Amino acid sequence: MKTLIFANGDISDYSKIYKWMKDHDYIICADGGVKHSNAMNIIPNLIVGDLDSATPTLLEKYNELGVTVERFPTEKDVTDTQIAVDLAMSMGADEILLIGALGDRWDHSYANVMLLYRMAKRGITGWIIGDKNIITICNSILRLEGEKDQLLSLLPFGGNVHIQSTFGLKYPISDEILTKDYPLGISNVFADENVEVIIKEGWVLAILVDD
Repeated sequence: MKTLIFANGDISDYSKIYKWMKDHDYIICADGGVKHSNAMNIIPNLIVGDLDSATPTLLEKYNELGVTVERFPTEKDVTDTQIAVDLAMSMGADEILLIGALGDRWDHSYANVMLLYRMAKRGITGWIIGDKNIITICNSILRLEGEKDQLLSLLPFGGNVHIQSTFGLKYPISDEILTKDYPLGISNVFADENVEVIIKEGWVLAILVDD
């Protein structure tokens, strides 16, 4: 099941988001993420969070449309986005896309990257979909589609990562350990439309840049 989650981060160009919306099964808005679903004329299945960011007008609109709303306490040990992610996983999602998960609050942006790791540990494919960056995490074989000459950064997450080989990149990586203190994998380039990264050990954070 493919689940879309709208978070309360920044999106400046919705036209770059629509192509990722295909063939979804379920949509969750995490609190203020309702502003993005509304801007894209999309009706979510569920709204969750403490609802301190969602405007009463939008909540009323979606309530009249029959959208389920689950309110959580303001003082809690999880973010609204994590609530949405955990619910999606409990519903059987095998792919989760976080939309609007990046922004000026870098702590929240990094927390959402941590949620990609939370998903990946459970065998769920997770993506952060932004209008300028697409982010995912992997510890085995990573296959990505992009455009020729598109930038791709491969960075270690949580510890050093051993990359066995790459295919389809302008600057190949072969039997190389990427360390936490040396961003060797920054700004590589798609030499083709398909890239494969074989990871021997560790976790790779992959960031596709769309300028």
